[in-house]
Amino acid sequence: MEVVDLEVIPVSVPEATAYETSLSLASEQQTNTYDHVVVRIEAEDGAVGWGEVAPTPFWPRGLTQQSCASLIEEQLKPIVVGSDLFTIPRTIEMMERHISDMPFPICAVDIALYDLLGKIVGRPVYDLLGGPKNPDRSITLHYSIGIKSPEEMKEDAANALESGYNAFKIKVGGDDPDSEREAIAAVTDVVEDAKIRVDANQGWTPDEAIRTIRVLDEAANGLVLVEQPVAYDDCNGLRRVKEAVNPPILADEACFSPRDVASIARQDAADIVNIKLAKTGGLYNGRQVATVAKAHGLTCFMGGMVELGIGLAANAHFTLASPEITYPTGALNIHAESSLLADDALWSATDGEFSVPDKPGLGVEIDHDALSKYRTDEK
Repeated sequence: MEVVDLEVIPVSVPEATAYETSLSLASEQQTNTYDHVVVRIEAEDGAVGWGEVAPTPFWPRGLTQQSCASLIEEQLKPIVVGSDLFTIPRTIEMMERHISDMPFPICAVDIALYDLLGKIVGRPVYDLLGGPKNPDRSITLHYSIGIKSPEEMKEDAANALESGYNAFKIKVGGDDPDSEREAIAAVTDVVEDAKIRVDANQGWTPDEAIRTIRVLDEAANGLVLVEQPVAYDDCNGLRRVKEAVNPPILADEACFSPRDVASIARQDAADIVNIKLAKTGGLYNGRQVATVAKAHGLTCFMGGMVELGIGLAANAHFTLASPEITYPTGALNIHAESSLLADDALWSATDGEFSVPDKPGLGVEIDHDALSKYRTDEK
């Protein structure tokens, strides 16, 4: 089955709730909109697949929306159009040779290809990746909270508890560690059995990380893990932190590829790796990262780049198909005013759990009115 068309659709969706991180606070490129790139791929029989990526320009290897969209249109589209859907790995390898070390644009195309293939063969994407690790297709979720005041944190924790969550990912690494300690304590005041992991997004030096993690660990009654406490290119610093604190250390910005996993394992710099499809270049390479992590004795966590609905669906399918992922995921956390999906109810969690739909492909239905409203190339 041949791919006959690829359309690149840049969208800009306003945020509904603020989600600040140490990286976004430090970046001049942060906006209050989600400037993502959607990809629509069509097969010769008329079937359509959808992909999405958050280019995230303030990230390592991140791109502006315009650069990402242009790369897909000018560099990747000629490779994809005319390709055989049943040889997706070869298509991805060709794209990687053409634009090396640029996983973000490849991710959007990869997701669309797998969505399309699933629809053509009548199977959900998680089956194309190896099948569900849980017979009931369930995945456990955490509740994500950005950098906020203790008062705001307490309110968010109460809302999360009401929705059945007791696992939290809390952004830290700002310029007020005392406030962050109080914010962590505020969550444990509201949710007594809260399982808290914190994400500093490279916000600390190694010495700052060691001091602050010890304080936050006490406030949380034991942190589940600490994500990327130091700069992405400071593996020595990451190892120093790992050796000096109690909570497990998770590598995020430091880990994009199977090669990165092997390097982190060789240096004993982290306990866990964070798989994000935007970082790996999509589902195909994400599975390779998970396999290499398992071979090196590292566990995996499934993260995201604050995607809209298409990207979140891909995250959910990947999580379900990956036994290496053993932590609750934020796969369904969305902070924009629209997911671009017509079937939001299908993608809602119950008591911190979610059952991935068994429809063919990603199982998403696009809200074409919303897509038209938020796309930026036709205004």
